Amino acid sequence: MGARPLVVRHTGSHAVEEYLEAIHRFGATAEGASTTRLAEHLGVAPASVTGMLRRLRETGLITYRKYGEFALTAEGEARAHNLIRRHRLAERLLTDVLKVPLEEAHDEACRLEHALSPQLEARLATALGSPESCPHGHPIDAAAEDHTLPLADLPENRRAVIARLEDETPARVRYLSERGLVPGARVVVRKRDSLGEVLVVEVNGQTHSLALALARTLRIRRPGGAQ
Repeated sequence: MGARPLVVRHTGSHAVEEYLEAIHRFGATAEGASTTRLAEHLGVAPASVTGMLRRLRETGLITYRKYGEFALTAEGEARAHNLIRRHRLAERLLTDVLKVPLEEAHDEACRLEHALSPQLEARLATALGSPESCPHGHPIDAAAEDHTLPLADLPENRRAVIARLEDETPARVRYLSERGLVPGARVVVRKRDSLGEVLVVEVNGQTHSLALALARTLRIRRPGGAQ
């Protein structure tokens, strides 16, 4: 998922929300959610994850699948979506109003998201002009359909617009931001190396070499015509 370990130290509803958000994120990947992946992402021991998962199942927020995998129930999904909405609105507040650098927005929003009441969340959305996406490009509505593709799939000499940064790790976001590879930027793949492991991309009149793994974390929309 790209984000560094959260190191969950709080208890109660905050911890539950962090788990629900993480399960939602991993559930959207091919690997799915697992105890090991949650432990690594949240920075806690596997035994702690097991205990929390038992609690979440008892309260009807998750259901276990075969082979040790698990998924959110409808109620768990709704709670995760609410948390993600608050998180992404908080990121907008931080970057648009408080001018917090993009690479710092994710971690700061993780602290703010739990403090927003439904009433304050609604006021914040209105004050921000009801934005459709967070500054990293993720839709405010976590249930929105995804119509993007990885930059790594863009053919040579085709123009596209960057839709979002999938990896919100501060170092990655800073690296991409310094090169103008941010949501809304127009980008063209100019060349692939012979093994296909490096892309040479052009943005704002400058060319940059990107590892294929990094290019996969950049999502694009509406590929254009040949350039």
